[in-house]
Amino acid sequence: REREREREERRKMGGGAAGRTFSQIWLSDKATYPLIITMTAGMALLGFRLVHSSTAPEVTFSKKNRGNFEHWTDNDGKDASAQGERFRKHPIRNFFGTVKPSIMPDLNEYMSKSS
Repeated sequence: REREREREERRKMGGGAAGRTFSQIWLSDKATYPLIITMTAGMALLGFRLVHSSTAPEVTFSKKNRGNFEHWTDNDGKDASAQGERFRKHPIRNFFGTVKPSIMPDLNEYMSKSS
Protein backbone atom coordinates (compact mmCIF):
# COMPACT_ATOMS: atom_id res chain seq x y z
CA ARG A 1 0.00 0.00 0.00
CA GLU A 2 2.88 2.31 0.84
CA ARG A 3 4.53 1.52 -2.52
CA GLU A 4 1.38 2.34 -4.42
CA ARG A 5 1.20 5.72 -2.71
CA GLU A 6 4.86 6.44 -3.56
CA ARG A 7 4.30 5.46 -7.20
CA GLU A 8 1.29 7.71 -7.41
CA GLU A 9 3.25 10.62 -5.93
CA ARG A 10 6.09 10.08 -8.43
CA ARG A 11 3.61 9.95 -11.30
CA LYS A 12 2.03 13.22 -10.23
CA MET A 13 5.41 14.95 -9.88
CA GLY A 14 6.29 14.28 -13.52
CA GLY A 15 9.80 14.33 -14.95
CA GLY A 16 12.32 11.58 -14.41
CA ALA A 17 11.84 8.03 -15.55
CA ALA A 18 8.80 7.25 -13.44
CA GLY A 19 6.53 4.97 -15.40
CA ARG A 20 8.30 5.45 -18.74
CA THR A 21 10.02 2.77 -20.79
CA PHE A 22 13.50 2.87 -22.32
CA SER A 23 12.12 3.66 -25.77
CA GLN A 24 9.91 6.44 -24.41
CA ILE A 25 12.87 8.06 -22.71
CA TRP A 26 15.66 7.60 -25.25
CA LEU A 27 14.21 6.79 -28.67
CA SER A 28 11.50 9.44 -28.75
CA ASP A 29 14.07 12.25 -28.55
CA LYS A 30 16.08 12.51 -31.77
CA ALA A 31 18.83 14.46 -29.99
CA THR A 32 19.88 11.23 -28.25
CA TYR A 33 20.62 9.37 -31.52
CA PRO A 34 24.26 10.56 -31.82
CA LEU A 35 24.86 9.52 -28.22
CA ILE A 36 23.35 6.09 -28.80
CA ILE A 37 25.37 5.59 -32.00
CA THR A 38 28.60 6.68 -30.32
CA MET A 39 28.07 4.45 -27.31
CA THR A 40 27.15 1.47 -29.51
CA ALA A 41 30.26 1.94 -31.66
CA GLY A 42 32.43 2.24 -28.56
CA MET A 43 31.00 -0.92 -27.05
CA ALA A 44 31.46 -2.78 -30.36
CA LEU A 45 35.12 -1.74 -30.52
CA LEU A 46 35.58 -2.71 -26.89
CA GLY A 47 34.01 -6.11 -27.56
CA PHE A 48 36.25 -6.68 -30.57
CA ARG A 49 39.35 -5.73 -28.56
CA LEU A 50 38.32 -8.00 -25.69
CA VAL A 51 37.83 -10.99 -27.98
CA HIS A 52 41.02 -10.26 -29.91
CA SER A 53 43.12 -9.88 -26.76
CA SER A 54 41.73 -12.97 -25.10
CA THR A 55 42.45 -15.14 -28.16
CA ALA A 56 46.14 -14.20 -28.26
CA PRO A 57 48.52 -17.18 -28.44
CA GLU A 58 50.07 -16.44 -25.04
CA VAL A 59 46.70 -16.19 -23.23
CA THR A 60 45.52 -19.42 -21.62
CA PHE A 61 42.51 -19.74 -19.37
CA SER A 62 42.74 -23.36 -18.24
CA LYS A 63 45.18 -24.37 -15.51
CA LYS A 64 46.27 -27.37 -17.54
CA ASN A 65 47.44 -25.22 -20.46
CA ARG A 66 49.11 -22.66 -18.17
CA GLY A 67 51.35 -25.36 -16.73
CA ASN A 68 52.20 -26.79 -20.15
CA PHE A 69 55.02 -24.93 -21.86
CA GLU A 70 55.32 -27.37 -24.77
CA HIS A 71 53.23 -25.15 -27.02
CA TRP A 72 56.07 -22.60 -26.90
CA THR A 73 58.84 -25.03 -27.79
CA ASP A 74 57.25 -27.26 -30.46
CA ASN A 75 59.31 -27.34 -33.65
CA ASP A 76 61.89 -24.99 -32.13
CA GLY A 77 59.30 -22.26 -31.78
CA LYS A 78 58.26 -22.31 -35.46
CA ASP A 79 54.68 -23.26 -34.65
CA ALA A 80 54.44 -20.59 -31.96
CA SER A 81 55.89 -18.05 -34.38
CA ALA A 82 53.31 -18.95 -37.04
CA GLN A 83 50.54 -18.77 -34.47
CA GLY A 84 51.68 -15.32 -33.37
CA GLU A 85 51.86 -14.17 -36.99
CA ARG A 86 48.27 -15.33 -37.61
CA PHE A 87 47.19 -13.44 -34.50
CA ARG A 88 48.86 -10.22 -35.65
CA LYS A 89 47.54 -10.45 -39.21
CA HIS A 90 43.83 -10.40 -38.44
CA PRO A 91 41.41 -9.25 -41.21
CA ILE A 92 40.90 -5.72 -39.90
CA ARG A 93 44.63 -5.02 -39.84
CA ASN A 94 44.92 -6.44 -43.37
CA PHE A 95 42.13 -4.14 -44.54
CA PHE A 96 43.73 -1.03 -43.07
CA GLY A 97 47.05 -2.06 -44.56
CA THR A 98 45.59 -1.50 -48.03
CA VAL A 99 43.83 1.80 -47.25
CA LYS A 100 45.62 5.14 -47.52
CA PRO A 101 46.32 6.53 -44.04
CA SER A 102 44.47 9.79 -44.51
CA ILE A 103 40.96 10.89 -43.74
CA MET A 104 40.30 12.57 -47.10
CA PRO A 105 42.76 11.09 -49.61
CA ASP A 106 41.22 12.79 -52.67
CA LEU A 107 41.35 16.20 -51.04
CA ASN A 108 44.93 15.61 -49.91
CA GLU A 109 45.99 14.68 -53.43
CA TYR A 110 44.24 17.71 -54.89
CA MET A 111 45.79 20.11 -52.36
CA SER A 112 49.29 18.64 -52.70
CA LYS A 113 49.42 19.05 -56.50
CA SER A 114 51.70 21.89 -57.45
CA SER A 115 50.06 24.27 -59.89
